[in-house]
This record gives sequence, structure tokens and C-alpha cells, in this order.
Amino acid sequence: MALFNKNFEIFSRVLFASFYVFLLVELCSIFSHSPDRLTALPVVIVFFLITFFNSSWGLWLFIAVVPLINGLFMVKGFGDISLAFTGVYLAWYPKYLLKQKKIQPLTSSGFYVDLLIAIILLNLFLSLVRIAEFPLPSRSWLDWFSYFPFVSQKDILWQIRAAIILLKGLFLFRMLEVELKDSLSWLAFTKTIYVQASIIAIFSIFQFISLRTRGEDYIRLYFPFNDTHSYGSYVVLLLVIFSYLLFHRKKYLNECEENQNIAIETCKRRCASFSQVSISRLVGFFCHFLPYKKLVNSLLVVVFILLCVYSFSRMTWLAGCLFLFLLFITKTKNKKVIISLCLVLAFTFIVGSLFAPKLIQSGKPSFRRLGTFLNIKDINKDRNLLIRYELWGRSVAMVKDFPLTGVGVGNFYRNNVSYENRSLGKGYVENAHNYYLQLSSELGIPGIFLFISILASLYLPKLTPAGRAGGLASEISVKPFLYGLGAYLVTMLTGHPLLLPSQQFLFWSMVAIISKGQFLSQEMPENNRLVKTIYGKVGCFVFSLYLLGFCFNVITDKPWTIPAEYGLYSNEDWEGTPMRWMAGKAEYYLPENSKKINLKVVAQPFNSQKPDGLTLTVSLNNSIVDRVHFVEGGTRTLSYDVSAMNKRKIKVNLEVSKVFCPKKIGLNSDSRILGVALSIDDVTF
Repeated sequence: MALFNKNFEIFSRVLFASFYVFLLVELCSIFSHSPDRLTALPVVIVFFLITFFNSSWGLWLFIAVVPLINGLFMVKGFGDISLAFTGVYLAWYPKYLLKQKKIQPLTSSGFYVDLLIAIILLNLFLSLVRIAEFPLPSRSWLDWFSYFPFVSQKDILWQIRAAIILLKGLFLFRMLEVELKDSLSWLAFTKTIYVQASIIAIFSIFQFISLRTRGEDYIRLYFPFNDTHSYGSYVVLLLVIFSYLLFHRKKYLNECEENQNIAIETCKRRCASFSQVSISRLVGFFCHFLPYKKLVNSLLVVVFILLCVYSFSRMTWLAGCLFLFLLFITKTKNKKVIISLCLVLAFTFIVGSLFAPKLIQSGKPSFRRLGTFLNIKDINKDRNLLIRYELWGRSVAMVKDFPLTGVGVGNFYRNNVSYENRSLGKGYVENAHNYYLQLSSELGIPGIFLFISILASLYLPKLTPAGRAGGLASEISVKPFLYGLGAYLVTMLTGHPLLLPSQQFLFWSMVAIISKGQFLSQEMPENNRLVKTIYGKVGCFVFSLYLLGFCFNVITDKPWTIPAEYGLYSNEDWEGTPMRWMAGKAEYYLPENSKKINLKVVAQPFNSQKPDGLTLTVSLNNSIVDRVHFVEGGTRTLSYDVSAMNKRKIKVNLEVSKVFCPKKIGLNSDSRILGVALSIDDVTF
């Protein structure tokens, strides 16, 4: 067991160090390519300095103002939540490294998070290897590597960006697990929800008033987040938490109030460091307003009910109703009242369902939305749900094809169109609209097992042994956060909020608060070592399954992991013709029933000067079929017969001998690495 702990400490340090390198590269690329350096630099510097001065304050402030930074970026384009986290991590990790403190996880959740991080890093490594040019290093490879933070979901390296987003959330969890040392620091971090709630309410009111002023009829709130569904996921989480704090005041709040002042005074006597005294002052500040807490929570419940309604997210409505009902019955415990409430709700939905067709035909979009929510009878005809069913089917098909590794993190978006035998058609590019299925398809069964295990450890009593410790831990209760997180998890059945950086940070900070709160309030059982050994064996076995599939893909030289294009930028309209720039290397796939492909290739003089010119090499299924030479630019139309090929997919590889960057040669502000422009949509079946 000691050897296992020592080895896993080394394993954790390697993960933290690897991620530190990735963030340094991201930061360097910002100042190489970003047009908004002056707005990016202050965000990184501010959070770096705060965290360097006091780690706890840096993390607390970051979590508290996630909605503020994201909202300012949406409204004014100032700052970036990912850059703020970069500043925090770049200061936090060296401090703990110099202090020589252990980073090894203390809980089963942290253990599984480390394994999930390792899987995503392997994905990231293989994605980078595919686009790398050998031997290393080469100038073009460095340009590729430094460019990746600035691509979006519809661009060539979305899988890399998706991996970075998920990694930042997971590492925030691990940082909080290390940082929350005692109940006082835990209490301080739970207060961030009040700051977040205030910021979200202000942005939402601003959007509501602004749209009303402009005469908008259909108001769907989403400020300060990126879309209405992710907005609804977190708003309903906060609604449920504040509702618990309000409805269960005698059971929860009074107990906390009696113990918090004792905890503060005890901490002041025992601790002399500035950070701990500062935290005690922070908790004391909130304790000062405890007499008004019922009023504050009541106001927040009312406000967040309205915000949930105006999100117009049907899953938000459903999750909110479900968990408010659960809170009510756990508070009441009167069977007659519960039965009466159930009958009233059932009657309401029946009547609503009868009037739903009239609401759907209403001229007001908000009434139509309500009608689709109440129209249970025709739920199988709802187009949005039909699309989701289709995408869920594609997710399951990907898991069947690649059970051990999935298709690679971030690859569902591109690769779901490869399942063209389904009804949505080849051109429908989307996400799974179910985060559990999306993660299953991208990371395979091992990945979703680790993710579910992290969540299960928060809810299953056997994984979080009951028992309360005395002293400073006696005021800890994670029940409000468990209920709130439960509502968030329900919304992920039809949504994918964790594809967004802001939601990653908010979600994993909530998971960390629950996990560490349970750890601090437990009386660790005598057989805890055995429990940890079981966690270790199960986790290592699941991780080994993933490594087995990963090695198989590498040895057999399979693409990672099903056909996925890279090296091609988004479509541009060139006088009615869709054209796509390629970088130094590009790869895409054709259906197996393709008979002939036609390529229109346009070269520019910037990378095809005399005397050498430019050479474009075309390969089909790893066999070179053509080399085309350009001098001082030009346009060529190329045609290839592929009817004789009997592969499941036909792989097309393109490579140019020279590239150019418009920004570097002073042409414009475009910082992309460009080879030639292509029109690749002309395929005969």
C-alpha cells in the first residue's frame, strides 16, 4: 500500500507538471497570435498576483467571479475565463511544488479524477502527434502547436481545444481538494454561491431590460453564460440550493449558525498565518449577516424561479419542478399533504396537456414554448426531441464501435456525420445533447465509468461512510449542494453544458465542495485502507482497459480513432464557390461508395515563388496518386477515380511543400498557417 501511495504521488505530480507545460504554451501562443493581447494580459497578471500572494484568496475570487468574467467577455469582449484560470494555476502550482506538499488525492473522487486526467492527456498527445511533422522540432509544427488555443468548435483542432477545456475543470477540482484543508476554509468557499448569484441576477436583469427596451417578444435569458441551456443548468442548481437553505432552516442553518462563531474563534487561537486569519474574517463577515439570511434566501429563491422560467429551457423547468418537489416532501413528511400535492400536480399537467395544442398555435413564441412543454401526448412528434433521439443513437453506435477508447475527446462533433445511414443525413453536424452519452462516445466505457464513479462517490453512502467528527467539522453539511448538483445532473440528460469553460469551472468547484465537505465531516473508519485499496484496484483495472485500446490503435496505425479530418479550415465563399484553406498537411475521408472526386486547387504566389515553386502531394489510402506543381500561384482542377477502392472509408491526404502566414508577411491580420485553397465537395457516387 505504501508503494502504491508513493507511485501514485509521482503519477499525480507528472500530471500536474504536464498540464503546467500546456498552459505555458497556451500563454505564449496568446502573445504570438491573439489580436487582443492588451485585454488578455491584465486578466492573467491580476489572478497570477492574487494567487501568488495568497492561494486561498486567488481560488476563492476566481470561483466567485466566474460569471462576471464570462459575462464581461460576452458583452464587451474583455477578458477570458480560461485566461483567468491560467493565471491562477501558473502561480498556484509552483508554490505547492516549492513547499514540497503532497498532491496525491485524499478521496476516491480525486483518485478517479487523476485517472480521467491521464486519459484526456493521452487523447491530447495523440491529437498533437497526428498533426506533427517529423523530425522534431520543425517550424511548421511549432506554429501548429502554438495556434491551438484559438480554434473553435467548427475549426480544425476542436478536439485539442475540447481536451484543454475539460482538463481545466478537472485540475480546478484537484486544486480545491488540496486547498480546502479544514472546515473553516470549506465554509469560506461555500459562500462563493452568494457572489455568483448576485452577478448572475444583475446580468440577467440587464438582458431582460435591454430586450424589453428593443421590443423583443421572445426573451430567452442566458447572460452571463453562452447559451440558454447551460444558463438554465446552473440557475436551477442555485435555485435548489437556496430553496434548501430556506425550507430547511431549522434543520440546517440554525445548527451552522451555532457552530460557525465557535469555529472562527478556535481557528484564530490555533492559527497565526495571514491566510487562515483572512479566511476566518471572510466567514465572520458572512456570519454577521446570518440574522438576515432567511430574507436573503427568500429573495434569491423568488429571483431564481423567475430566471429559470425565462430561460425557456424545458429540461430546466423539469429539473426545477422535480427537485423543489423533493425538497418539499422531505421537509413536510406528511403523507396526506404529499398525496394531495401529487394529485394537484397531476391534475395541472392533464389540464395543461389538453390546452397545449392551443398554446402551440399561439402567436406568442413564449406560449408556444410552454405548449411544447405541456404537450405530453405528442411528445414523440417534437422535432427537437427527435433530433436528440437520433444523436443519442449515433452516440451508442460509436460506443459499440470503440468501447475501450471512444472516438477521442471532442470528436463527436465531427464524427457523428460518418454514421450517414441514419435519418439526419451526412451534413448534420452536432453534439450529442446528452453529456453522459457524449462522454461515453468520446472516451469509451472506461471514461464514462470514471466520470460516473466520481459522481457516485458523492451520493452513495457506502462510498462516503457516514459519521461526524467533532470540533470544527461539526458545522459541515453538504446536503444543499447535493440537491443542487442533482438538478444540474438531470439537465445534462438533454444538454451538454460541460463543453463550455465557464460551466466546467462552476461544476467541478461544486463537486469539490461536496467531496471535501464529506471528507472533512467523516470519522474515517478503521478499514479505510482496505477501501482505498479497492478503489485503487478498480480504478487501475479500468485505466488499464483504456490503455489496452489506446495501444491497439497506435500499433495498428489506426486514425484516432475513427475517420476525422484535420488541417482544413472552415468554408469560405469565393464568388459562390465554397473553398477551404488547408495548412501544411490535411486529411479527410470520403464515404466508401464514392466513385470519383474532383478537386479545385488555388495556389497563391506567396508560397510558390520561383524558382522552386510549390508542390502539392495527393494520397489516397496512404498511396501517392499525384504530385502537382505550382509556380507563382495558379488554379488547377484535379480528378481521381476511386471506384476500385473497397475500403470502409477512403482517406484523402494532402500535403504542400511550403506554407505562409498572411500576418507575418504583412498582408493582413490573419494568423493562420496556409497552404492552398481547395473546393472538395464535388464527389460522384
